[in-house]
Amino acid sequence: MQLATHSQQLTPAVEAAVKQAAAAGVPLIVATGKARGPWVPEVLPRLGLMLPGVFLQGLLITDAQGNVLHSRCLPDDVVDSCIQLAAQHDITLTAYCSDRIFCKAIDEHTNRLLWYKEPTPEPVGDLATHLLGSVEAQKLIFMAPQAVIDVVRPGIEAALAGRASCTTALSGMLEVLPLGASKGAGVAWLLDYLGMDPAGMLALGDGENDIEMLQLAAVGVAMGNAGVKVKGVADAVVGSNDEDGVAQAIQQYVLAPRGLSDAAASVAAAAAAVASSSSQ
Repeated sequence: MQLATHSQQLTPAVEAAVKQAAAAGVPLIVATGKARGPWVPEVLPRLGLMLPGVFLQGLLITDAQGNVLHSRCLPDDVVDSCIQLAAQHDITLTAYCSDRIFCKAIDEHTNRLLWYKEPTPEPVGDLATHLLGSVEAQKLIFMAPQAVIDVVRPGIEAALAGRASCTTALSGMLEVLPLGASKGAGVAWLLDYLGMDPAGMLALGDGENDIEMLQLAAVGVAMGNAGVKVKGVADAVVGSNDEDGVAQAIQQYVLAPRGLSDAAASVAAAAAAVASSSSQ
């Protein structure tokens, strides 16, 4: 789900809609490609969320307190291949290891992660020495201008075929996951753990990494800023993340079907109240 705007802000309308859905008995589970980093204490308490969360594209699932419920990691042979491929193409590689991110050195690409309020990348020099046989990595990200990613992606996917899966969530980032892993698979694991049925699930997403999750859900909704592939698998499209698309979807598919016919006005009023209280 794309909760935040492009400026990484949680809007009053989205906050109010999530809280009203919870009050109606429909909880929200955050499923993200991000680590459980600095953004968590800034966002989740505002939403009143006390449920497990799906992080790192479904590779790390924790309870509300951050205790690990489920984790999948890349095998060392895949990590080693990616380190060699990054050197071959002279592109940045970052390794996500639970709530830490490691890189060879800090550069303009690793600095991008700070904007998304990810854990601060830690430069360790030789990644092979630091990771192989010592530190487990849930996922790796190749980072470069998107034009470069477009050129190198087919070769990287061919080199990792049958050993790992690739996806992308943001421009200029190609993510490497354990074979068959996806945000959708992580959500499916958590639903089973909670005894919930995906037949009752509404999912929202905007990136390639959301496709499996949208397909899993009874209703998969693409944000207005989603790409063509994402919109192609979605059951519906709402406004972008800068247009309170999450609030729109909650109004249409959660609140209104429960007889809250004045859902839009109700959410707008609640959003105004949230905005007023946050400005005091």
